[in-house]
Amino acid sequence: MFNLKYDFDWGIPFREPYLQWMIRGVEITLLVAVVTSVASLILGTALAVMRVTRIKPLRVLSRIYIEIFRNIPGLFWLLFFYFIFPELLPSGLGAKLNSYRNYSIAAGILGLTLNNTAYVAEILRSGLMGIPKGQREAAISTGMSRVQQYTYVLLPQSYRKILPPMGTQMIHNFKNTSLCMAISVPELTWATQQIESLTFRGLEVTTLATCFYIMVSLSLGAVIILLEKYYKIDISSITHIEEN
Repeated sequence: MFNLKYDFDWGIPFREPYLQWMIRGVEITLLVAVVTSVASLILGTALAVMRVTRIKPLRVLSRIYIEIFRNIPGLFWLLFFYFIFPELLPSGLGAKLNSYRNYSIAAGILGLTLNNTAYVAEILRSGLMGIPKGQREAAISTGMSRVQQYTYVLLPQSYRKILPPMGTQMIHNFKNTSLCMAISVPELTWATQQIESLTFRGLEVTTLATCFYIMVSLSLGAVIILLEKYYKIDISSITHIEEN
């Protein structure tokens, strides 16, 4: 018979140096999540605009990018930028990247950003395509330039329309930070694995890490719901004013 009894030791995650590893893991996890989310939103917006532009070369380039990054797993890009990308550069530059102390973090941010950008672009493109044609025509009639049309009319409306799916994608991107463990980024999942390998007690630290991921994901979801409700109220109030 197997002895399934397990004596929990909840003090392990709060002992040194394990506590510092966990804290550092949380900091890097949040850093990677914030940087990749903001960067992918900016790049995704540019790609989405390229996808709906009348300039065919830009449409083709953006579609090629999106298809490549959407159809290749995100883990591949992390491994590519960490192991392969430095080898494609001139030997001196590649050696500098490999010797850079935080290159694993930089490679993780780059890989996750480029991967998430493809999904963000497609979500935003659907929002742009869903805007009534009259909105663009009204912007043109007021003398707005193409940049002003997107800045003041099209993109603000698109962001409101795509808020739920975009929020879901950003939560997914936050959870994908755990993939950075594969290239030795000292984020939270990596820290739990290191503690387990030394103490043979991974259940306690894994439970705490799981609670952290759940807490952050639920908090982000709650923020998205609040924003959605706010903008619904905002839109209805505008409609009421216009009717009066």
